[in-house]
Amino acid sequence: MPDPTSVSPSEGLAPGASPVSITPRPGSAPIPPERDDYSGEFTPDFRYEDLSKPALVRLVREFAQIVHLLDRSMCAAIGISHGAAEVQRLAIEEWRGASPVYGERLREIMNIEGDGVSAIFKVLQLDPGFPHHYLDVRYELIDESHGFFELAYCGALMDAEPWGEKMVTGMCHHIEDGTFDYTAQAVNPKAHITHVHRPPRVPSDRSPHCRWEITIDDANETMPEADITKIVRDTTAATFKYPPMRDGTPHIPAKQVGN
Repeated sequence: MPDPTSVSPSEGLAPGASPVSITPRPGSAPIPPERDDYSGEFTPDFRYEDLSKPALVRLVREFAQIVHLLDRSMCAAIGISHGAAEVQRLAIEEWRGASPVYGERLREIMNIEGDGVSAIFKVLQLDPGFPHHYLDVRYELIDESHGFFELAYCGALMDAEPWGEKMVTGMCHHIEDGTFDYTAQAVNPKAHITHVHRPPRVPSDRSPHCRWEITIDDANETMPEADITKIVRDTTAATFKYPPMRDGTPHIPAKQVGN
C-alpha cells in the first residue's frame, strides 16, 4: 500500500484538470481517531475520511439537501428575472445535462454493474436529487426489465403545491417527462419511465404522492444524448479524478468478482 503522505497532488487527474491541494501529515504522525463531529479545534488538513460513519451519513444527507437548496435558489432567480416558463425549460436542461454524467460517476465509485432495472434503482437510491427522507422513495423490483417506484412523501411537491396546479404540473409532468428517461437511459438506452399516477393530487391528501413504472424493452425509444449533456461531459467537474485517501485507499474501488 502506498505511503499516504507521499501521494502526488496531481496523481490520477485527467489531462487539463487542476491539481488538488493535499496537505500531507508528517510521515511519523499517526492518522487520528475518527471524528463524530467537528467540535473542538480547527484542523487545517481536515478531510472527509477523518469522520466516523454516523458523521459521514449526516454530511451526505445535508449535501443531498443542499442540491435541492441550490436548485430552489437557481429556479427562484430565473423566475424573478425571466418568468415561470423559463424556469421549467432551464430546470429540464439542468437535470438532463448533469444526471447522466454524475450517475456514471456514482456507478463507478460504488461498483454498480449491469444495465437492468436493479442497476437503475441503485443509481436513483444514490442520486443527490433524491435525498433520503425528504423524498421518501420506495422501490419495487419485478424483474430486470420491469419495476416500480413511488414517493410516499415528496418535499419538492410540498414546495410546489402552495403555488397552485400550474406549478405542480410544470414540475411533476413537464420537468419529470423531460428528464427521467435521460437519467435511466444513461444505464440502459432502452429504459423508459412513465407515470402510474402523479400530482396534482386527487384527493388533495393522496398518498403515495406519485408512482412510476420503469420498463426495459427494445420497442422503447432511445433518446439522443442532449447537447447540454455533451457540454457537461467536457467540464473539469465531470472529468476530475480524486486522489487516494490518506491511508492509500483508492477513490475508485477495484472491481469485485460477482458484482
